[in-house]
Amino acid sequence: WSSLSDATDEIHGRNASSLSFEELYRNAYNLVLHKHGALLYEGVADKLSGHLLSTVERLAAVEDGGLLEEVAHAWSEHRITMVMVRDILMYMDRT
Repeated sequence: WSSLSDATDEIHGRNASSLSFEELYRNAYNLVLHKHGALLYEGVADKLSGHLLSTVERLAAVEDGGLLEEVAHAWSEHRITMVMVRDILMYMDRT
Protein backbone atom coordinates (compact mmCIF):
# COMPACT_ATOMS: atom_id res chain seq x y z
CA TRP A 1 0.00 0.00 0.00
CA SER A 2 2.84 2.42 0.69
CA SER A 3 3.80 2.77 -2.99
CA LEU A 4 0.18 3.49 -3.89
CA SER A 5 -0.08 5.98 -1.05
CA ASP A 6 3.04 7.78 -2.23
CA ALA A 7 1.75 7.74 -5.80
CA THR A 8 -1.52 9.33 -4.70
CA ASP A 9 0.46 12.13 -3.07
CA GLU A 10 2.49 12.60 -6.25
CA ILE A 11 -0.68 12.72 -8.35
CA HIS A 12 -2.24 15.33 -6.08
CA GLY A 13 0.99 17.29 -6.18
CA ARG A 14 0.74 17.25 -10.00
CA ASN A 15 4.03 15.37 -10.19
CA ALA A 16 2.84 12.18 -11.86
CA SER A 17 5.20 12.16 -14.83
CA SER A 18 7.65 9.83 -13.11
CA LEU A 19 5.00 7.29 -12.07
CA SER A 20 4.55 3.93 -13.75
CA PHE A 21 0.78 3.52 -13.91
CA GLU A 22 1.20 -0.07 -15.08
CA GLU A 23 3.23 -0.92 -11.96
CA LEU A 24 0.79 0.91 -9.69
CA TYR A 25 -2.17 -0.87 -11.27
CA ARG A 26 -0.38 -4.18 -10.74
CA ASN A 27 0.21 -3.29 -7.07
CA ALA A 28 -3.48 -2.50 -6.60
CA TYR A 29 -4.42 -5.72 -8.41
CA ASN A 30 -2.12 -7.79 -6.19
CA LEU A 31 -3.54 -6.26 -3.02
CA VAL A 32 -7.07 -7.16 -4.07
CA LEU A 33 -5.99 -10.59 -5.32
CA HIS A 34 -4.38 -11.41 -1.97
CA LYS A 35 -7.51 -10.40 -0.02
CA HIS A 36 -6.21 -6.97 1.06
CA GLY A 37 -8.93 -5.05 -0.75
CA ALA A 38 -10.22 -3.57 2.51
CA LEU A 39 -6.75 -2.19 3.30
CA LEU A 40 -6.57 -0.64 -0.16
CA TYR A 41 -10.09 0.79 0.07
CA GLU A 42 -9.57 2.31 3.52
CA GLY A 43 -6.16 3.66 2.57
CA VAL A 44 -7.50 5.32 -0.56
CA ALA A 45 -10.50 6.75 1.32
CA ASP A 46 -8.25 8.18 4.05
CA LYS A 47 -5.73 9.57 1.58
CA LEU A 48 -8.38 11.24 -0.60
CA SER A 49 -10.19 12.61 2.44
CA GLY A 50 -6.95 14.20 3.61
CA HIS A 51 -6.34 15.81 0.23
CA LEU A 52 -9.91 17.11 0.10
CA LEU A 53 -9.63 18.56 3.60
CA SER A 54 -6.44 20.40 2.69
CA THR A 55 -8.19 21.80 -0.40
CA VAL A 56 -11.11 22.97 1.74
CA GLU A 57 -8.73 24.63 4.19
CA ARG A 58 -6.95 26.38 1.33
CA LEU A 59 -10.25 27.56 -0.15
CA ALA A 60 -11.46 28.80 3.24
CA ALA A 61 -8.54 31.23 3.31
CA VAL A 62 -9.38 32.76 -0.08
CA GLU A 63 -10.97 36.19 -0.07
CA ASP A 64 -14.50 36.45 -1.40
CA GLY A 65 -13.50 38.25 -4.59
CA GLY A 66 -11.46 35.32 -5.90
CA LEU A 67 -13.35 32.45 -4.32
CA LEU A 68 -15.35 31.40 -7.36
CA GLU A 69 -12.26 31.23 -9.56
CA GLU A 70 -10.37 29.26 -6.91
CA VAL A 71 -13.24 26.80 -6.48
CA ALA A 72 -13.42 26.31 -10.25
CA HIS A 73 -9.65 25.72 -10.37
CA ALA A 74 -9.79 23.30 -7.43
CA TRP A 75 -12.63 21.39 -9.10
CA SER A 76 -10.69 21.14 -12.36
CA GLU A 77 -7.60 19.86 -10.53
CA HIS A 78 -9.72 17.39 -8.56
CA ARG A 79 -11.25 15.96 -11.73
CA ILE A 80 -7.82 15.50 -13.32
CA THR A 81 -6.33 13.80 -10.28
CA MET A 82 -9.35 11.53 -9.82
CA VAL A 83 -9.01 10.27 -13.40
CA MET A 84 -5.40 9.32 -12.66
CA VAL A 85 -6.31 7.64 -9.37
CA ARG A 86 -9.19 5.85 -11.10
CA ASP A 87 -6.82 4.51 -13.75
CA ILE A 88 -4.66 2.94 -11.03
CA LEU A 89 -7.58 1.47 -9.11
CA MET A 90 -9.75 0.21 -11.98
CA TYR A 91 -9.42 -3.35 -10.78
CA MET A 92 -11.24 -2.49 -7.55
CA ASP A 93 -14.30 -1.51 -9.60
CA ARG A 94 -14.40 -4.93 -11.24
CA THR A 95 -14.44 -6.94 -8.02
